[in-house]
Amino acid sequence: MSISEKLHPRRFPGMSGMMAALVGCVLREAFTKPAFAELVITSDGIVLARDEDDCGANAWIGSVEDWDRNWQTLLEAAGLTPDERQTAEQMREAVTTNWRAK
Repeated sequence: MSISEKLHPRRFPGMSGMMAALVGCVLREAFTKPAFAELVITSDGIVLARDEDDCGANAWIGSVEDWDRNWQTLLEAAGLTPDERQTAEQMREAVTTNWRAK
């Protein structure tokens, strides 16, 4: 089973529409309408998302700590191997602009 199949919202009936949109963004698949095309982490740790047909990240998601916790919980529930987890993290980073100081 691929990473996309393991993380697909249909495997998690209790997954919220927001989380499905976030997972779709990471996987570059449209599970919701509208779909998210990009994630932005602001300098103060807020996660915003850009709808695929929008020019700015105008969807407020919440704190980066909540997003990180929910993402890690999903990866655990999906049963990803360590290599798959690393790939999933790289996929998440590829769609995220992070403005926090490192």
